[in-house]
Amino acid sequence: MKNLLLYFLFFAGSLSMFSNNDSVSPLNDELFSFEIQPAITSEHINIVTNNPNEVITVKIIDKAGLIRVQQQLHLDRTLDVSSLREGFYLIKVYSENNMAIKRFYKGQDIVNSK
Repeated sequence: MKNLLLYFLFFAGSLSMFSNNDSVSPLNDELFSFEIQPAITSEHINIVTNNPNEVITVKIIDKAGLIRVQQQLHLDRTLDVSSLREGFYLIKVYSENNMAIKRFYKGQDIVNSK
């Protein structure tokens, strides 16, 4: 079941956001979101969130469902992915009671490298 879900997220390219809280407080009514820059990389990725002062936990998951990188980040939101093999990866970013998932490609950007 876990692998089926991971394959769906890889190939559908969907973004899943949800909160572990059942109620939304008036002070925290904004959804958690993040961006990966660049989405195709061979060395580093930067994570940009809608609240740059929060401590976030990042997990990078390969297509087999194994966690390849797990780190807590605060102000420096750069991750070294040079040790990962070429391919698609899911990146889960946790912030307080929120979590969001995106994907990125580790490898060369052939289209934009010319």
